Amino acid sequence: MHTSPLKETYVEIDLIGPSGAIFKVKRTCTARPQDMTDYGKHKLELHLPTPIDGRTKFMDANAEYLLKRILIKPAWMEKVEVSSGLHLTHILGQEKLNEFLRGMKDGERYDSLSLLFGTEHFLRYKDIYNELIKKINDRIHQIEGQIIEGTRKKNEIKASIDELNKKVSDPNQKPLSGALCEYKDNFSAPENLFEKEDWNALIPLIEKETETLKQRRYDLENKERRIQDLEDGKSNWLTDLEKLKIAVGRLEKLKNHRNDYNMINLVFSLTNRNNQYEEFLIFIKDKSIEIDSTKQAIEGINASVHISNNFVKVVTESIVNLRNNKYDLINDVQIAHENLVWKSKTSEILKFISVTQSSIVDISIIHASTSSSLKLLEESVLALQGIDQKYKKFLSGLSDYLSVEDEINSCPACGTEGINKPQLQQRIQMEQAQIHHELPLLEQQIKVMKDKFEKEKTKLNQLNLDIEKSYLEIKTILKDAEVDCQNKKDNILKMEKEIQSLSAQVELRSKFIQEYKEDLLKIGLNEIVENKMDKLLQLEQQFAANLMVLTAEEKADLPQEIKKTEEIIVENRALVDSFLSKLLLAGAPSLAKQWSVEEIKGFIQDALKNVQSEKENLIHLESVIIKSITAIENSKEELLLKTRQEEMRVQQSHLEHLDQLKKTANADQETVKDLINNVKPAVDQLNEKMTSELFDTIQKIFSRINSHPVYNHINFNKEYRHKSYRLLILVLNGYLENQTQANATYIFSSAQINSIALSFFMAMGVHQQWSSLQLMGMDDPIQSMDEINVLSMIDLIRLFMEKYDKQFIISTHDYNFFQMMLKKFRNQDIAVIEYEGYSDRGPLIKQQVSEKEEIENVLIIPAEDPISISKVLELNDVSL
Repeated sequence: MHTSPLKETYVEIDLIGPSGAIFKVKRTCTARPQDMTDYGKHKLELHLPTPIDGRTKFMDANAEYLLKRILIKPAWMEKVEVSSGLHLTHILGQEKLNEFLRGMKDGERYDSLSLLFGTEHFLRYKDIYNELIKKINDRIHQIEGQIIEGTRKKNEIKASIDELNKKVSDPNQKPLSGALCEYKDNFSAPENLFEKEDWNALIPLIEKETETLKQRRYDLENKERRIQDLEDGKSNWLTDLEKLKIAVGRLEKLKNHRNDYNMINLVFSLTNRNNQYEEFLIFIKDKSIEIDSTKQAIEGINASVHISNNFVKVVTESIVNLRNNKYDLINDVQIAHENLVWKSKTSEILKFISVTQSSIVDISIIHASTSSSLKLLEESVLALQGIDQKYKKFLSGLSDYLSVEDEINSCPACGTEGINKPQLQQRIQMEQAQIHHELPLLEQQIKVMKDKFEKEKTKLNQLNLDIEKSYLEIKTILKDAEVDCQNKKDNILKMEKEIQSLSAQVELRSKFIQEYKEDLLKIGLNEIVENKMDKLLQLEQQFAANLMVLTAEEKADLPQEIKKTEEIIVENRALVDSFLSKLLLAGAPSLAKQWSVEEIKGFIQDALKNVQSEKENLIHLESVIIKSITAIENSKEELLLKTRQEEMRVQQSHLEHLDQLKKTANADQETVKDLINNVKPAVDQLNEKMTSELFDTIQKIFSRINSHPVYNHINFNKEYRHKSYRLLILVLNGYLENQTQANATYIFSSAQINSIALSFFMAMGVHQQWSSLQLMGMDDPIQSMDEINVLSMIDLIRLFMEKYDKQFIISTHDYNFFQMMLKKFRNQDIAVIEYEGYSDRGPLIKQQVSEKEEIENVLIIPAEDPISISKVLELNDVSL
């Protein structure tokens, strides 16, 4: 709780199974610094040596479940549980055993034995049996209520039977068995119904037969209607059949002349198309020549467009070179164009621009030099004007000084001695007269230079204007050339569209000619045959002679006549097939479709006779059913009597069954009461048996570690007082012939009671059967023991380790006891955890140096002479 949240605090142990497999158990603290306690605040992690469902690592609830299955034997699984009171996993602890021996009353101590020995589970049966008694009592009350209700119903049925017997005994009423004889003769029914006169069972059969007769009548009426429809439609069927034969014959005749009809139509078509065929041949020849001529014209225009494009490209590149001052590239340029004016004028302009731009370069160089000279002269004038102005001010200031000073023996500017005032005034006047003698000359030179600069500038501007004008003229020519080129391209597109149009017309007429030739081949001719029209006429007459057997209407449109005839055949065949389908529905076999007309007529007549016979038989059966139903309706009392007698038999059987159930429930109730009375004695016997089995082991352990000088034996005595058992812990002194006993809880000190608790604890550890974990833990077990008892305790622990293969975890604050254990257990594997102190963050563990010179929290001391399998306990706390 007091560690940093960033650090993990955990305890990890390895459990070694009987086969040597290692189960790793790690419990990590999850408590926060603000929590009041860390109880229950943890998470569990379990690693198995072999996987379960492909997993070896389990967490939290799954890990708790598996760890319980590993540590607790199956028979004890439901008994070892945490509860509110003393329970098996806690009462076996050393502290709880002290409470059991000293802190409990004698009666409470006896009751705790059941928890101590694990027999408390059997006391739960008493509660279960009490609940069972309540259920049995409820069941008995329920059965008694059912018996009362059943008896009342039985009396009601008996009264009804007596009343019905009086009515049925009337001699004027005809027995129902005689009235139902006709039903028996016409319908099948179980013989035992009539023998037992079980008319109630017969009624459902009569109702079923009634429904069957209704269905038969429905089916028979449908059958009669179908046969009558056949009879009524027979004449129409014969007519349709005759029409079908006629239509089939006509269709065969028309199809036989369909080829002649098609051929004569083809001859007519060829005759009509002949002139058009001749015209299309001439058209294709003429248009092909026109297309070839147009294509040649397009090729010439394309060449002209190529020249124009090249002209524009060359001129444009020349302009770029001139603007980039690449004059040497202009000399070798060859300009070509169909328009000689554009060609010559462009060449002249380009040469003019080249020469002019060269002159501009030369003049620009001179102009730049003039500008530099002018700038130097102006800077010199400005410099002289600045110096003279300062010197003039100096001389004026010196003159003003002399005007106010009368006695001057030295120069006030340079300090020269022997100079008087008149001399200085004369010198000042001479200097003032010589200040500007060079400025007029410089100003004249600047004026000349400025005139030159302006003339050069004007000439440069004029040359640049001439060049730009030349460029503009070239652009105009180029634009005209591009427009001319685009016009030629548009003309080419127009001519190409014209070619496409002509080609489409030629293709369409070529297709017509091809079809004409193919049609000629169909009648045995070709396009080069002589006297083609005469031969077409001969063929026409031949095919017309073959069609003379057809009527004018048939010859007018033979395909349409064939189509009409086929539709008539389909219609009449559908009517004939419909009649045959009705024939099959009326009961005719599937071969009826191949029957002759006479056979079908005979079948219809026979079917009508059979339907009439079935109808008469059905009417007879319906009359029998009606008579039977009437007879049953008139004999209601007799039927009701049979029903009431059957109800009486069922009710009597039900009451006998309820009476048997009540007897069984009463017997069960007595049995459960005996079980309840025997639960407590049975548990007492189990506890007494367990006590007697443990007593010898407890006595042996107690005699080794007991520190009382007089009472050196222990005994447990059970007595029954005030309607409850009490368990007394007695200690004895002396030998059997003169022993005295005393209640240990009154005369023993806490340390001596601790000896009894240790004896009980270690004996239970040896005899425990609920877990296969051979581990015992003790907290400072030698409190108030003398040295002899301490040695005996250590020897006893060593005996448990060697004889019973137990693993011990012992804590102590006695350093001598610790050193003594190290010596006594030198033949055992030992793990030591030594505490140096305690802080607000928990115990401080001494860092041990192992044999490998590594710093560890746990010091492992191997046995000098191992005599048993070791158990490994490893504690890791990274927060320390």
